[in-house]
Amino acid sequence: MSTPNRVVRGAVRAATGVVVVGAAATAVLLLSTFTAPSIERTPPAVTVDTQQDSTQELVCVGSFAVLGADPGRPEAAIPVGNPSLVIAGDAEITETLARAVEGGGEPSVIAAPAGEPFGAAQVQDVESGETTRGVAASACAAPLNEQWLLGGDTLEGVTTTLNLGNPGEVPATVQISTFDEDGRVEGAQSTAVLVPPGTQQTVSLNGYAPNRARLAVKVESTGAPITASLNVVHALAIDPFAVATVTRQSEPATTLVVPGVANADRSTESGPNDVGDSDPFKVTVRVLAPGGQTGTAQVRALSADGDSLDLGTIALVGDAVGQLEVANWPDSANAIVVDADVPVIGGVFGSIDTDDQHDYAWFTPAPELAADELVAAPVVGGGRLVIANLSDEEATVELIPTGDGESRSARVPAGAAAVVPATSDGLLSSSVPVHAGVRYLDGGDIEGYPVLAPAVRDGTLTVYTR
Repeated sequence: MSTPNRVVRGAVRAATGVVVVGAAATAVLLLSTFTAPSIERTPPAVTVDTQQDSTQELVCVGSFAVLGADPGRPEAAIPVGNPSLVIAGDAEITETLARAVEGGGEPSVIAAPAGEPFGAAQVQDVESGETTRGVAASACAAPLNEQWLLGGDTLEGVTTTLNLGNPGEVPATVQISTFDEDGRVEGAQSTAVLVPPGTQQTVSLNGYAPNRARLAVKVESTGAPITASLNVVHALAIDPFAVATVTRQSEPATTLVVPGVANADRSTESGPNDVGDSDPFKVTVRVLAPGGQTGTAQVRALSADGDSLDLGTIALVGDAVGQLEVANWPDSANAIVVDADVPVIGGVFGSIDTDDQHDYAWFTPAPELAADELVAAPVVGGGRLVIANLSDEEATVELIPTGDGESRSARVPAGAAAVVPATSDGLLSSSVPVHAGVRYLDGGDIEGYPVLAPAVRDGTLTVYTR
């Protein structure tokens, strides 16, 4: 082929390439600005009732377990005696939890249809040998994956044990974190505790955190939610001094309300003491701000007529359990309120002293009960229902027995904490949000527990089908 022909053919090819590239670029540009038609179809939504044919459960701790009650097994917590159980609402015992050490009444699981108000509590006179005497009462609680307990200590003469109950069908692995007056107990053996399904395990906190004057515990579980509570036994040499139980708290809050607090001295031999005119056994408020937060907690007492008495402040520093001792507990007071600038957990120590007996209790903060909502308020035999109203309006409280009997009503002034008449198996409804607890004060015995709010449940689930 001659050179001129090659030049012509190359020029034609180049021109053709330019045209093709230009056409392609134009097509891309047009496609980028053109919106193609589309078909959209929203998947149909179906609302499902997740509570249909489902149940809700509470676990009652069973007989009080005393560490070392059997001299031949000093490391074992021995269940002693049998508690009396009170159930409010349409519920029943569905099963019991097995214990490693047999004896007494086993922990029980109370169940009711989902969405129905129900609750349960137990009380027990505790006597074991010559070194343990007192009364123990506690609220039966729903299983949780995270919870807190504050109360007791591990000083000489005091044993504090942790009860862990698993009503589920799979094992629970439980992590225990302890805190004292100086902060988190880093040296504690906080390895995981395995709680098999359908069982209750008891752990001695004296081994986790010995010689601690103040004690708080965080309990976290994986695999299955659990219930947790504390048993405290206090002896002076070989003489019994007190027993107490501690009901769990679900989460920290900036306001804690502790109904039912009492401090009684019924000894005819009372006289001057080394602290002057102050109470020989003082009401003591303990508070912990989890997460190492720093802040301040203001503490005040509420009376039945709405008077509020400032008791003092507690400094919150570095995961330490702060403390306030109340020199003189006002006779008219029925509750304590803690207002903190950071979320906290807390507990209040009250006692009773007679000529020949002594006992004390660790009162636990009570959750808020929503207005106009039926809530179960189980009251053990010998107990009194105490309702605290922090609102600016008077509370009208309706008390409705689930068995025989007539409904009752009571009024609690704004800013007051009052004792109201109630049956053992009743439901309550209030016109404004309130906090409620039960106080047991009889002879030389004292105890208390909170009325727990129903678990928050979302009763519906939206499912999108394809």
